Amino acid sequence: MNRSRRKNCNAVNAASLARWIVITAFLALAGLSYVYLTLQLYHLGERRKAVENELATLRTQNDIASAQTAALTSRSALQRRLKEGYLKMVPISEANIVRLTMPARSADDDAIQPVVNPSNAK
Repeated sequence: MNRSRRKNCNAVNAASLARWIVITAFLALAGLSYVYLTLQLYHLGERRKAVENELATLRTQNDIASAQTAALTSRSALQRRLKEGYLKMVPISEANIVRLTMPARSADDDAIQPVVNPSNAK
């Protein structure tokens, strides 16, 4: 009776089964990784687009603010505000003005002068 039972039993090749399980698991992991990375790429692309739009908006606001600053600090705008009495300005007296002049350069200024070490000079 044992003999007929053994004849009907199929032998399972454990090495082949393990190899196919590992291959299937690897392909499943590779597929899941591909889908995950594709979704990450999509979300990061959307985030980049939002940041670029925000940057463009901020640049536009910066340009508007720069134009307003230039308009409000121009000489004509300041004179108009002074006439309106909005600004209180007093002229600067000559005693408070400091004038700097550049000394005239001679041809010898372009020449390289040797450096003298004060400790060696006697």
